[in-house]
Parts: sequence; structure tokens; C-alpha cells
Amino acid sequence: MKKTSQLRLLIPFLFLLTSALTFAENHMANNPYGLTTEAELSDTFNSQINAFWKKNAMSGSLQGIGNKRLHTISIKTGNANAIVISQGRNESVLKYKELAFDLNRQGYDLYLIDHRGQGFSERLGGDRYHGHVVHFQNYVDDLNRYILSLDLANHYQHNYLLAHSMGGTISALYLEKYDHPFQAAILLSPMMSINLGSIPRVIAKLLTFSGATVCSWFSDQSCYVFGGEAYKPKAFIGNDLTSSEVRFNASQNTFTAFPETQLGDASMRWVAQSLSATKQAVDNANKINIPILLLQAGADKVVTAAGQNKFFKKLTQCKAKQFLTIPDAQHEIYLEKDQSRLAALNAVLKFLEASQQGTLQCTK
Repeated sequence: MKKTSQLRLLIPFLFLLTSALTFAENHMANNPYGLTTEAELSDTFNSQINAFWKKNAMSGSLQGIGNKRLHTISIKTGNANAIVISQGRNESVLKYKELAFDLNRQGYDLYLIDHRGQGFSERLGGDRYHGHVVHFQNYVDDLNRYILSLDLANHYQHNYLLAHSMGGTISALYLEKYDHPFQAAILLSPMMSINLGSIPRVIAKLLTFSGATVCSWFSDQSCYVFGGEAYKPKAFIGNDLTSSEVRFNASQNTFTAFPETQLGDASMRWVAQSLSATKQAVDNANKINIPILLLQAGADKVVTAAGQNKFFKKLTQCKAKQFLTIPDAQHEIYLEKDQSRLAALNAVLKFLEASQQGTLQCTK
């Protein structure tokens, strides 16, 4: 009877031990690169990520097209490989702290740019809150100027371009036009077609182009798109960026901590220019001659899948292209819940490893 009682006492312990081992095995299977998880984060990322950023993120500046001042970040820790990050609209380099931390630990130096009119870069449109651009091509030419300044080919063995949303449009247009040092590129939720609701693209372009023109007759400032407004703090409930509350709060809190990075809605000219740019990026996709990994967010409400699908189909120069849909992910895949984020970043890191191993080949 005594042995039976002891055995009964051991059963709960054995159950907990088995559960813990199973959890650890599953965690390793889902997170083989040891990427950060939501459990490790707070509303300011975490102390380890912040210490990494403070120590390694070196601020710089660059004169963009028309002498516009652009803010940049370089994270150089002696790695053989480098990644340049091209951000989305209404983002700053600060939103990429966790991603930069994870990628650096995998052996990559990082280079980030705040596109003109946002982040810490010089503002446009006569109002610091207007998400504005005069010519979308300015973004592309800025990016080329920045990449040339890095002289990546003479400093690294392998170089990659990683872009999100609007940064995906910018990067596609850049790859289609310029000679570059990159072996492959990753596009996260690229803006190849904008969610306009029930408004046809042709009508939206006509309205925003004519609206921007009329606005210029009466004011030196750009005008918000219909219904647009200056910066306001966003609530997690009802947001269309991510389903991870802790990552949402951390990214939004960067705007509170650094008010100079706050940005409002887009201007009418930005929308008109972006509609033209997305069409151009899709139409000329066949000019891209390096492997592309396109990650599509299955629950995206900001951009639509149609443009991404068409863009990917037109990548005809490289058979090594890859396409992955993350079913439950919202627009900001790199800030999503662990399940979606890990699936995406695992695919990214495997793609980069394959490139370095020479298994991604393009036909030209």
C-alpha cells in the first residue's frame, strides 16, 4: 500500500515533467533559431533588446533627392552578411528594434533608413503630420543613394534586402531599375495593390490626383486624403496591423517616447503617387533578376493579395522565387503573434541560408 501511495504522489509530478518536456520540444520545433517570443516582451520591447539597440544602433544622416535630410541606422557587429531594411509608411526605425535584434543574433549586420517624410527624416508637405511625397520615385532614388553610400559589396560576403509594405513597392522599383549588390530579397506584405474598399482603382486615382491639384491652388501645404487627420494614438482593439497586443503596444509606444516620429494619415498626392507606383512595380516585375521571398499576410486589411499575386507571377527571371501565405497574420507580419511571426521569420532565415549555400539559382 505504501508503494501504491508513493506512486500516486509521483503521477502529478511525472505529468508536469512530461508536459514541460513536450512544451520544450514543441518550442524548439517552432522556434529553432531562438527568436524572441511574446512572453519575453513588454510594452517597451524588453531590457535586452533596448540595451542591444542603445549599444549598437548608430544614427546617421544622408542627403536624399532634393537635399532632403534622411535619417539612417547602422548596426555593425562584425558579421560577414548584411541586410538593408526598407520600412513601410508611417514607420520609423524604432519599430524594427526586435527584428533587428533577432536578425543580428543570426549573423547579420543591419542597415535601416527612415524614408523621406517620416520617422526621424525631414518632413514634407508643409505639415509634420502629413504622410506626403511629391514623387514616389524620390523614395526609390533615395534608397539607391543610401545603398551606394554603404558600399556593401566591398564589406560583406552576402547582402540582402528586406522590405515591408510601402518599402516593398520602393524595393521592387529599385531592383527593377538599378544595378545593386543584393543576392536575394524578402518582401513582407508588400504594397502591390492598396485596399480601397469598394472604390475602383481608376476612380481613386482620379479623385486623389485631382484633389491634390485643386488643393495646390489654394494652399502651399499638402491636403490629407478624404477623411484623413493628424497623428492620434491608436488603440489595440480594432487595429488592422497586428493581433499581438504586446508587440502593438511596444511599437506604438515608440511614437509616444519620440514625438518627432509621429505621423498622420496620407496626403492625396501620396495616394495618387502610390497607386501609380504599385502598378509600375507589378508591370515591371520581370526585370528583377534575384530570388524573391514574398510573404503574404492572410488577414491583411491594408493591402490586397491581388497585386502581390500578380507581381509574383511576373517574376519570370528567377525560378528560385518563393511565396508563402501566413493565414492568420495581419499586415505587420514582423510584429505579429508568435505563431505567425515565427512561421514568417523561420521561412526568411531558411531562405537566406539557402542563398548562402548556393541553392537558390536564377535563370536570366
